[in-house]
Order: sequence, then C-alpha cells, then structure tokens
Amino acid sequence: MNNPAGDKYLYNEGFAAIANAAPVAYIRPLLSGNSIIYAVCTADGTQLATFNTQEAAFFAARQHELEPMYMH
Repeated sequence: MNNPAGDKYLYNEGFAAIANAAPVAYIRPLLSGNSIIYAVCTADGTQLATFNTQEAAFFAARQHELEPMYMH
C-alpha cells in the first residue's frame, strides 16, 4: 500500500477483521511522548493502526473502504 506519510504502523489483520462489520473508522489523536500521533479505531474503540499525521490516518482508512471520522 502506498501512503503519503510513509507510516509503517498498519495492522492489516485489524482492518481485515472489521472490513465486513463496520464501515466507520474513528481517527483520534493520542499523545506519544512529546508528540501527537493519530489512531484509526473501530466504533468499539479497538485500535487498528497509528500514524504520524491525520492525513495518513484518513488515507489508510479510505484504502480499507472505511469511512473516517474525527474523534475529539
């Protein structure tokens, strides 16, 4: 998969597990050390992947046919 930020934290088995069950993915910011990363999560809060940018998280969700939504 080609993603714009070059992130390598994609958990394919996680995305595959929900591919037929839920079309929504929540993108939420997480504090990691001194920086903010962005997690792609299912509706029940299961974390599927983390990325350095929101754009990369959205890109990955769309690549896996999920509808990304921001979570505050």
